[in-house]
Amino acid sequence: MASVAPAGSWESLEPKLSPQVLDAVSTMGFSEMTPVQSGAIPLFMKNKDVVVEAVTGSGKTLSFLIPILEKIHRRSRKLGPTEVGAIVISPTRELATQITKVLKDFEPFFQNISHQLLIGGETSLEEDIATFQEVHPDILIGTPGRLEDILSQKRSGVNVKELEVLVLDEADRLLDMGFSVSLNKIMSLLPKQRRTGLFSATMTDGLSELVRAGLRNPVRVVVKVEDLVGGGGQRTPASLHIGYILCTTSQKLLLLTHLLRQEANNKKTIVYFATCASVDYFYKLLSRLPALSDFAIHSLHGKMETKKRSLTFKSFTDIPAGSPGVLLCTDVASRGLDIPDVDFVVQVDPPQDPKAFTHRCGRAGRAGREGKAVVFLVKGKEETYVDFLKVRKVPIQRWGWKGGPEITEDMAEEDEDEEMGGNNNDEDLLGKIIRDEPEDDAENVEFLKGLQKIVKTDRDLHDKGTMAYVSFIRSYSKHEASFIFRSRDLDLGALARGYALLRLPKMPELKNEKTGGGIQGFTPADMDMDKYKYQDKQKEAVRVKKLAEYKAKQEQKEKEAALNGNSNDKKRKPINKASAWSEKQEAKERKMDRQLKKQRKRDYLKRLANGEIKAGEGKDGEGDDDDDEEDKKEDTGKGEKKATDMSGNEDEDDEDSWEALAREERLAKKVKKGKLSSKEFDKEVGNMFADL
Repeated sequence: MASVAPAGSWESLEPKLSPQVLDAVSTMGFSEMTPVQSGAIPLFMKNKDVVVEAVTGSGKTLSFLIPILEKIHRRSRKLGPTEVGAIVISPTRELATQITKVLKDFEPFFQNISHQLLIGGETSLEEDIATFQEVHPDILIGTPGRLEDILSQKRSGVNVKELEVLVLDEADRLLDMGFSVSLNKIMSLLPKQRRTGLFSATMTDGLSELVRAGLRNPVRVVVKVEDLVGGGGQRTPASLHIGYILCTTSQKLLLLTHLLRQEANNKKTIVYFATCASVDYFYKLLSRLPALSDFAIHSLHGKMETKKRSLTFKSFTDIPAGSPGVLLCTDVASRGLDIPDVDFVVQVDPPQDPKAFTHRCGRAGRAGREGKAVVFLVKGKEETYVDFLKVRKVPIQRWGWKGGPEITEDMAEEDEDEEMGGNNNDEDLLGKIIRDEPEDDAENVEFLKGLQKIVKTDRDLHDKGTMAYVSFIRSYSKHEASFIFRSRDLDLGALARGYALLRLPKMPELKNEKTGGGIQGFTPADMDMDKYKYQDKQKEAVRVKKLAEYKAKQEQKEKEAALNGNSNDKKRKPINKASAWSEKQEAKERKMDRQLKKQRKRDYLKRLANGEIKAGEGKDGEGDDDDDEEDKKEDTGKGEKKATDMSGNEDEDDEDSWEALAREERLAKKVKKGKLSSKEFDKEVGNMFADL
């Protein structure tokens, strides 16, 4: 595939750009426009609302920053101290920071136009208000939450009556992250007479609703990359080569290490994991791996403190070109970010949201640069994802990995088996899900043993590994493409091996899997967990203290049990470990049993009233007052102990029940003598049973 063709010079645009903009883009190294820029900038400058859908890395940021600068620069009256001319809304702090960085490149050419970044976390609302009143910015760039706060505060003094442009960058992501309420609130505070632009790499139904609500007669700009081979369009840049590698669940870390050493030893690489816990764990683990000692490894995810996230992002972007650097992250770094010199992207875990796949890959191959991206798929279980991506117009090819990631589109089937390190029959793989994966090859066995040795040096790694394992299983079960990524097909044993776990966590998914302390495909490490220490001295001191307290309590319980003998054991009720379903079944059976006994008692009393039997006959077996007393407890929903406490003691309850029965017999005699009708008898008996 060829790279994206340029769309003409900046000077050819109509209306003409100002000399300041032409000098700025020339200084920034952009000699010609991209297709999205040539399509969106003229429309925006001609007072049109625009909806721009273009592949990632196609230059959307300049497509809205240049019209904003031109509109503010060409105003006949300069904006007042508290007046704002444009607002740019971004889904993440990192993307908002990046837009601000691009805008700063224009500052030397537009010294009369100022801007302010509003992202929260790093500064308080009071500090942002103070900065606004001091700087008097013409352009606000920020995330929805902080922008809503500052626009809603009258004391901030922000005046949006002269606002000319509103931009929603990565608009679909704004909706996916739950910002629809904030967006609607912000748009309600802005003047109707404005230009609005929505920029995104994908178009969703929710975004279409936002277009109808917030834009007036918008012009849609769609920029696609032509697939010269297939003849159709695609959703990724032509300069980006996307591949997939088939492996077993436990081979992923070995595969990642191979790829980083062979493909990225002089490049910046972004590695995506499914969860924040996985990023934390593998950052700690891979940082201690001797094979990756030459790499500067960083981690980034949504649960990190804002200042730490910003520092990490800056540290990674500041790595000089040609130096090996790795950023382990979640989808927080999948949208819009333009990190310099990123040429390689690895997706260890395919994304929960399939739409995020192209955004992840798009961190490489930006602005016409050559880039590569690869995703790991489990053989025999996840290959269908390739067809799914092709339907979504994502070009993807098969890669080999034993000898490096050369693209091998038509690999022979025998080569596939060789890569897996096992001898699998093709007949067993067709149309069949293999839950128990083949044993690891010798190389992977040794590699995983090395990882376990690292984990054994610090108990904190064991804790983080356990959290990562649990969070991945939960995340996998919530995958949007659940028809491909089925949690019931996960080989939990191979996954535990691949995470270099020493022990399995207690979780519902493993309840039915345990066999001899482990599960199929995983054997717990033979070690004394009481002697397993934290490297952090404070954590270790807390652990030792808690362990001593626990042992002291256990000894105390054993002493008390020895003194009291087995008397407490007799009184103690057995713990019911049945599931909720079985408890309901037992309750239903008890209810049916009570109804049967009540009916038998009614039959007995009727026979007594009709003279078929004498008083006292047929009492045994026909009705049991102890059972009726139990019915009373069950019907009122109170336990045995509570019912006993309320009535004094069980013997008194029994006496009351027999008195009630004696009264029923007296009523039956009245019926026999004609002093009481059968209807009155039934009514009296029914009321008495209701009381019981």
